[in-house]
Amino acid sequence: MSGKVYEIMTKATLAKGTKKTISKHNYLVNDIDKILGCWICNHQYRGVIKQQPVIEGSFDLHIWYSHLNDSFLLKQKVTYCDEIDLSIKNHETSQKDEVVVESLYLPRCIHAKLENKTVHLEIEKQMSLKIIGDTTILVESKNEETPEIDMKINQDFIT
Repeated sequence: MSGKVYEIMTKATLAKGTKKTISKHNYLVNDIDKILGCWICNHQYRGVIKQQPVIEGSFDLHIWYSHLNDSFLLKQKVTYCDEIDLSIKNHETSQKDEVVVESLYLPRCIHAKLENKTVHLEIEKQMSLKIIGDTTILVESKNEETPEIDMKINQDFIT
């Protein structure tokens, strides 16, 4: 009762993984009394297939601080390159594969501390990476006798 076997070419998620990172950054500020805040903006990233898929990205770090009752802003550009452990389903990555990267939440400052004119920051981010590529699915059809269906169509159904 088996029929033909068809080979269907399609795109599918071949590998995926997530990574949560906490990075530490230190900045020396000569004239500082206290930290007023820390913001992260302009987060940009992309997936690249090298020997292993990686996420390359950057963001702007804005540290708002005070000195002698006046406020100031320190801006720094931070770059990163994160390797992500992937669950690969019997696939060798190639340059033809599509890499889809998603930030599960925006990078955020989870800790800021001032110590001897040095600002110590901890930045947390969580990224997800998927590799989408061509794959083949084998489908077997069955040869069964199907009864003929007598269908009556009501042409006044949609008026």
